[in-house]
Amino acid sequence: MSRIETIRNGSWTKFKSTFIAELFADNPFRRGDYIFRGQACSEWRLEPSFDRCFKDLNRTSKIAVMGELLQFFRRECEGLGIPQSILSDDLKTMALGQHYGLPTRLLDWTESPYIASFFAFSDVMSTSANSREVAIWALDTRVKGIWGSESGVQVVDVPPIENMRIRNQGGKFTLSNTPFSCLEEYVEHFDENMVALKRFLIPATEFNRALADLDAMGINHSRVYPELIGCALAAKLRVMLERNLVRLIH
Repeated sequence: MSRIETIRNGSWTKFKSTFIAELFADNPFRRGDYIFRGQACSEWRLEPSFDRCFKDLNRTSKIAVMGELLQFFRRECEGLGIPQSILSDDLKTMALGQHYGLPTRLLDWTESPYIASFFAFSDVMSTSANSREVAIWALDTRVKGIWGSESGVQVVDVPPIENMRIRNQGGKFTLSNTPFSCLEEYVEHFDENMVALKRFLIPATEFNRALADLDAMGINHSRVYPELIGCALAAKLRVMLERNLVRLIH
């Protein structure tokens, strides 16, 4: 049995009405059972930025290069007023750097399927990928033997008190210490007869309807990026949507 299941939804409305039943059967949504990730193109892999950037390195070299990246990042942060409690902790430093373009073996996830959907659909307009479908990934944290430091990929929490983006995004991470470049390859090499990852596909052309719904829920750039950049991106998106300035070419 595959450790990955794909569920295709013909519309945003269909996804909203079915994903809880797919994940929880007849029970209500339970925070923590799953974490979610949205991607603007269904063909993109669950691949950390470090593995995309340094894909030709072997495992030993990856560990060494990741250490060098953190060392140089800390040096560049000197004088910027970043608390020592962050810079003295590798995980907190990686999480901070991740949000500003530092390649790491962390992969961003969220506790909210709707925040994941926001990232997927908002990125449709900013990516050059010829995306026909967005993907909302659901990782089942309850699957034993796959997720954990002893297995190679663990789900990690970074305290949000010093990182407002993590707080507002309901942020979680997976941290990979394996030779695999993506989570799909990682989970498929296990024998456990359980689905570890589910991928919900939604037509990319549903972005207008989805983003309008999510904005009504209070999920927009201003929410997920609690800085001036969030205000700027929110203003840009609303003007583009209201004036119908977005065109998807397939």
